[in-house]
Amino acid sequence: MPFLSTPLTLSATGSIVSSAWISGGIGALSISTIPAILQSDARTDRLVGAWHTQFSRSLYIPSTAVVAALNYFYLAYRYRSVGREWRGYAAAGAANVLLVPFTLMFIVGINNRLIASMSGVRGLETLSNASAKQLIKRWGDLNVYRIFMPLAGAALGLWNLLTG
Repeated sequence: MPFLSTPLTLSATGSIVSSAWISGGIGALSISTIPAILQSDARTDRLVGAWHTQFSRSLYIPSTAVVAALNYFYLAYRYRSVGREWRGYAAAGAANVLLVPFTLMFIVGINNRLIASMSGVRGLETLSNASAKQLIKRWGDLNVYRIFMPLAGAALGLWNLLTG
């Protein structure tokens, strides 16, 4: 393992910790927050409002994942340029970036429907309580898959740090 006070080692550590933190945040949403929202007997507008609150508070996740990924790619470039193992960092960057296309392909449609059903939103879509719960559950189920993307990034980054 390289000397722990080098800038590259500190940079790698920052991305590893960021990836693990993102994974934990995503996990908390699907494991704790979404089930709590679904167990409530709230009206549809309050149910969707509770989902929107957690959704709004988690908007840091994609940008943090992209910043960590850019740092992983930079580390891969630097390590490769000096002939050291770099593929773990490149794979870690790719794992973090996967959050964005996965979200765009599978989750944005659910986000849009739930947001459109909120009162005060132009183009209001009326959802029944059962439909809102079904969409929120589907959102939580899909969100579980997102846990493993930055977690894989953290594991790959750590592997590269320890072996590179």
